[in-house]
Amino acid sequence: MGFFEKFVLLSDLIGFFLVTRYPYFDLFCMLMKLGRSTDKYVGTNKAYTPSTSIFSMEMLRENFDVYLHGSIYFVCATGMTLDIGRRNCGLVSAFHIVYLAISTCFENKQYWSEFMMVKVVARAVAVVACYLFIAGGLTDSRRGLAKVSNFLQIGRQLLALYLFYLAYMLWINREDRIALVKHIPGGIIMLIVVVVIYVGCGLCIYGGYEAGYFGKLATWQLLIITLLSDLDTKFWYKANDRIDHWTQIQLASRHFAVMGGLILLGRKRHW
Repeated sequence: MGFFEKFVLLSDLIGFFLVTRYPYFDLFCMLMKLGRSTDKYVGTNKAYTPSTSIFSMEMLRENFDVYLHGSIYFVCATGMTLDIGRRNCGLVSAFHIVYLAISTCFENKQYWSEFMMVKVVARAVAVVACYLFIAGGLTDSRRGLAKVSNFLQIGRQLLALYLFYLAYMLWINREDRIALVKHIPGGIIMLIVVVVIYVGCGLCIYGGYEAGYFGKLATWQLLIITLLSDLDTKFWYKANDRIDHWTQIQLASRHFAVMGGLILLGRKRHW
């Protein structure tokens, strides 16, 4: 096996790993946010005692919601990883992450701008595309099961639309534009290059032209921007929406699942 074949095989395994294990990291971020909110609640409650704080109805409700959604994350991730009802787990994960994104936006609508709420939902929809690849059978380890072409096509088109969205937001949203220019050298020229690559890859992926190749190209660009810009939690906390540390980490991590989905596009030669 040559170097190129080994690279393709390794990248395919990485894509599969990122998509199927991502719910574990989402669960981790959810638990960390719960811990931070509990610390804030205890710190600001002057009448804090174990009987009035930890077991208050508000904290019990919040804990129940987190543990319920955390259980769904864990079961779905385990099912996708061990191939126990993998397709069903992928479909459940798709509905679950959209529900959580919409409910999170409703909870924070008085604090977040419209751009922020759109970002949260858009990234959730991009991860849905990856889960649709799972539900459609793109990652099946068993032969003889027919793939669900509708799921695969919708997933591919959603990933392409997400690349268009990234380009559009960079062009019109001041904070995203400043974040890119501040963290990546090149100024406005680099901004134009990034937008052109997003749009070009999106067009080719949406049309099914060498989707695997352009998916890997978009992955490299997305990886660089995520590591340098999205993971700078101090910058985003100082922004208008004042995104807290673990919320921003969770948002940035969703790009790793999206990268996994873009890599998985290479599993089909003709879309």
